Parts: sequence; structure tokens; C-alpha cells
Amino acid sequence: MSTDPESTLLIFGAGGHGRVVADAAQCAALWSCVVASDRDPLRSHGELLPGVDLLAAADALARGFAVHVAIGRAADRKAEVAALSNGTLTSVVHPHATVSRHARVDSGCFIAAQAIVAPGVQLGLSVIVNHGAVVDHDVRVGDFSHVAPNATLGGGVRVGQGVLIGSGSTVLPGLAIADGVTVGAGAVVCDNLPQAGVYAGVPARRLR
Repeated sequence: MSTDPESTLLIFGAGGHGRVVADAAQCAALWSCVVASDRDPLRSHGELLPGVDLLAAADALARGFAVHVAIGRAADRKAEVAALSNGTLTSVVHPHATVSRHARVDSGCFIAAQAIVAPGVQLGLSVIVNHGAVVDHDVRVGDFSHVAPNATLGGGVRVGQGVLIGSGSTVLPGLAIADGVTVGAGAVVCDNLPQAGVYAGVPARRLR
């Protein structure tokens, strides 16, 4: 297989999230070639999706491709971003996402289909805004955080680093969420969450 580093996107992470990102990259059609790789040698041959070849990690990372780290777990995603010694960290935005021209999206972000990123939003390094999520006006989301499918961040919310906002959850406008917080699926956050931990329920309460 022959690939041009200047027009090839490497999806690093060949699990389920990697397939979602690779599909979005194909739909966006910004790269002439999309390939994938993973540290797991069992995910270093064949195809991730039709037309997305799997390459051995050492070979793929040595080629100087643009790279998107497609790993769902924040700590692992952060470690791989830190380990990148070659290639350009690249964001992937599905063409069916709505991203305001007045939003700031840092390197390595993924914005999935049907997601909404409103004016004044700031997304940090390698943030995931997943399917159908709403990030309302003037929200700030810290590095390596993940807004899961159908979650809603109200206007002016401040989200720290390495935060998971669970599927279908809601954070009311103007609240602040500390680094390392996990908000459970379907939770409603009505107050600031000032320390790391797992929060769930309506209203959300700290479980541990």
C-alpha cells in the first residue's frame, strides 16, 4: 500500500471509538487516505473499516502522517498524545455535526454526527463531543474530556480536564466541574462539582 504522508490521516486506536472516528473521517473527505493502527498487535493487520487499512504501530507512527488519537479512555488517550514523536495531531469533525465558526476547537478533538458546538465554546486538547451531544454557548471543556452521546452542557459551563459527562446527562448553565469527574448516564447536575469523583442521579450526588 502506498500512502502520501501529506494527505493521509492515521487513526490511532483500532477499537469501537476508532471505527466511529474513521467513519467520520471518510465522510469528511478531507484526506485522500485514512489508515489505522493500535498498540495491540492483533489490531495491526486487515481493515478497521472497508477502505481503512490497519498498519503495525511502529511503522504507522514513523511515517509522519497526520494523527488522530481515537481512544475513549481519557488517561490512555492522554498517554498516547504525549507519546507522539512524529505526525501532526488532527481534529476530526463529522460533516453532520454543527460547529459554530465562533467556537475554538483545539488539536485532536473529535466531534461526532449530530453534535452541536455553539458560539463561544472552547474545546481543549483531544476532547470528544459524541453523537447528539449539545455544548451550548460559552462553555469551556478541558483537555481530554468526553461529552458522551446526547449529553447537554448548558451555557457557560466550565468542565475541567479528564472529565466524562455521561450519556444523556445534563449540566445546568453556569456550573463548574472539577478535573477528573465522572457524571453518570442520565444524571442532572444542579450544583458545582468541586472535587474528582463519580456523581449520579437527579440531582447528581457523589457516589465515590
